[in-house]
Amino acid sequence: MKTIILLFNMLVLSVCIAQEKEYAVTKKGDTLYGKITRANSFLSPSKVRFKLKESNGNKRFLYPNGVETIYSLKGVDGECIIKSVYDKWFVKMIIDGKIKVYQQLDGVIFYTSKGHSEIKLTDFGGLNNRKDSHSRIRLLLKDNSEILKEFDALEGTQNNILYIIEKYNNLEE
Repeated sequence: MKTIILLFNMLVLSVCIAQEKEYAVTKKGDTLYGKITRANSFLSPSKVRFKLKESNGNKRFLYPNGVETIYSLKGVDGECIIKSVYDKWFVKMIIDGKIKVYQQLDGVIFYTSKGHSEIKLTDFGGLNNRKDSHSRIRLLLKDNSEILKEFDALEGTQNNILYIIEKYNNLEE
């Protein structure tokens, strides 16, 4: 009996480990599995791209105009979901929920999406005007009057905006 339980546990563990793979989904819908690393250019460090080493040894570069999503486990960005925006930049998801918040890799520019909508530039915090930041985010919160009332009492700082989006998402679950 102990042997059967041990074998069953080993099977469950191997299935769980096997599902932990890095991958990229292309704009064409293909899923590419392999080790994903960041490949910065020394001539243009602001241009982020990724390199995928497939299990068969093939290597390819991943650019924002050809990739929809990257699921990274152990890269520079840790375990995260990375999306492409406007076919030009990669952004890392920093808040997941009904409202998703993304931050541009190697930058301080923020993007958001609500539900299944397109990711859009909704920059806030940093050097942005707090009133402008507040009004951009307010549009995302308008379907929850309780959260909107609390948000209207806050300044449009980066920390306040991230806090209120997290709170909104927790209430929507």
